[in-house]
Amino acid sequence: MVNVGLGLVPSRRRRGQSTGPMSTRRRPHRSEPLAAERSLVDATPACDTSNLGFRYNSPAGPAHLPQEKTLKLITYEYNGYIQLGVVHQDRVASLVGRFASARDFLEDGEQAIAQTKSLVDTAIASGAVASWPALAEVDIKAPILDPRKIFALAGNYREHIREGGGEVVPKEQQVPQVFVKPVTTIIGLNDEIRLPGPICTSVDYEGELGIVIGKRCHYVDAAEALDCVAGYLNFNDVSGRKLNISAERKPMPRTPFFDWLNGKWFDTFAPTGPFLVLKDEIEDPHALDLELRVNGEVRQTASTGDMIFSVAETVAWVSQFATLEPGDIIATGTPSGVGAVEKSFLKPGDVVEVEITGLGTLRNTVAPALTSR
Repeated sequence: MVNVGLGLVPSRRRRGQSTGPMSTRRRPHRSEPLAAERSLVDATPACDTSNLGFRYNSPAGPAHLPQEKTLKLITYEYNGYIQLGVVHQDRVASLVGRFASARDFLEDGEQAIAQTKSLVDTAIASGAVASWPALAEVDIKAPILDPRKIFALAGNYREHIREGGGEVVPKEQQVPQVFVKPVTTIIGLNDEIRLPGPICTSVDYEGELGIVIGKRCHYVDAAEALDCVAGYLNFNDVSGRKLNISAERKPMPRTPFFDWLNGKWFDTFAPTGPFLVLKDEIEDPHALDLELRVNGEVRQTASTGDMIFSVAETVAWVSQFATLEPGDIIATGTPSGVGAVEKSFLKPGDVVEVEITGLGTLRNTVAPALTSR
């Protein structure tokens, strides 16, 4: 059951101002527990949530924000070559020769992580880090250029449901609402979000936490789902809110849903990055501050602890329908504050930034539609 009107009905919300890094103001964190009370006992694709390990209590607790550590991966171009690298102290070391891509790295699992940590430790001990190229000297790409699959959640934050005029039902009466985005939506840091032109002039932002899968899994239960996660990244689920279709269509019950879905599919509508931060570097993925800014103005601010379905629950649910593979991305939904509420859509020249604790800042500029195709 997909809320086809998500984010389209005006309601009141507040905005703050920001011209720099994420605000230090804290919101209460309502973290979903990471461990499941119940496990899958029947590996079946039926839509029965009783065996998925979902938890329906969300006790309040203090925020535990992660300390920034050493291991972050990037895909970047340097001297004409696109390669995978590891970042330390704003410098990058190429992993070319070891791993052809981020997906290649993730396929090697724990062995790849151990090798890379050893490389960083050796460089630190020898003082070699100073000889690595500075991040400012390289062209950072999307961390995973070619994920096999991109999944995303609709309606995973209660306040976002409310601002769109939707009904917030008890968690035990719903399941994650999952859709897909094409791989051609993927772009990276500083790449342009390209407006699609006349077919869609109402383009919106959605800042989200992205999950990156590190282990092939199918029918995984929530208690074990985090073992299948490699790490996290910033994700912007750019969305076309209304399609301008020239054909005289007969109104059909499913038309609004498919227009909503197709509006997610335009090229460049999935900025990610700048880093893939491995899960060991993030103490709790449900205790992170998320902030999205447009031209320096804060539009969205929330805690990932506000999500209805946790990372583990989301991975478990998606794995009931599709085999998850290393490098697959799952965007976990957006909080309130989308532009559609006040009809504040993106326009050429706008700078959109997504910043989540420990994951860096994803920055993209909005570009006008191409005059020819």
